[in-house]
Amino acid sequence: MAELAAAIREHRLAKGWRQAELGKEVALSNTAICHFESGRHVPRRDVTRRIDAALGAGGRIEELRDKVDDNPDAKWVQRVFRAEQRAVRIRHTANLIPALLQNDAYTRAILTAALPVYGGELEEKVRHRERRLAIMRRPNPPRFEAVLGEAALHTAVGGADVMRRQLLDLIEASRLPNVEVRIRPFDSAGIRGDIGEMSIMDLPNERAAIHRLPDLYITRRSSVIAHVALYDHLRAAALDPEASRVLIRKVVDERYPCAPSTLTCP
Repeated sequence: MAELAAAIREHRLAKGWRQAELGKEVALSNTAICHFESGRHVPRRDVTRRIDAALGAGGRIEELRDKVDDNPDAKWVQRVFRAEQRAVRIRHTANLIPALLQNDAYTRAILTAALPVYGGELEEKVRHRERRLAIMRRPNPPRFEAVLGEAALHTAVGGADVMRRQLLDLIEASRLPNVEVRIRPFDSAGIRGDIGEMSIMDLPNERAAIHRLPDLYITRRSSVIAHVALYDHLRAAALDPEASRVLIRKVVDERYPCAPSTLTCP
């Protein structure tokens, strides 16, 4: 999907066209072209043929479109992306810094480490992450709540400098009016150590969708209720936001101090 989106944009720019110009050539709005290039939507086959011909792509865009259909994961991945974009509230659990609260250096480090396993192209993955992060910067961002295992503070991604900056950025993000971060300490009673990663996305129609790694997308009401109950249990066992910030700062000072040569140290 990401390769398809990138190919449409690449061939459009090669012709020197704006999105509106491509849209006019294939009888679509520039908004539709924007959605194709952002990976939000996959064009229908007939639309793909028109785009490929208009851009003179020689079948490349059609071939990538066929690969999307051949990938059994594509549809649920797209559903998760759409739900995240539409969500008015996201409740998240993880043992790493959540994608929507990561800075660029941490994102690049974690994606680079995953390349040998998952493959792909780093810069395209970074661009996709930027498209996801856009919801946190819009005028009406979703409410984002995170319950993080303390392991998220200790798992060194990208080295001490990257971790220090990321954890300090996490503290600042946690002060935003639409963000709540709670840390579940290692010694939390009654909760198993690895809480896994899941997102509960509350949608505008008062329904909810669950994304639970590695590949579960859940909308059945009874399952949603069970996952919300699990989240509430984990949240109740975590530190409150201010105590969480104190713990994060303590870990920064103890594990990721400034290098001796650093003149200024936040």
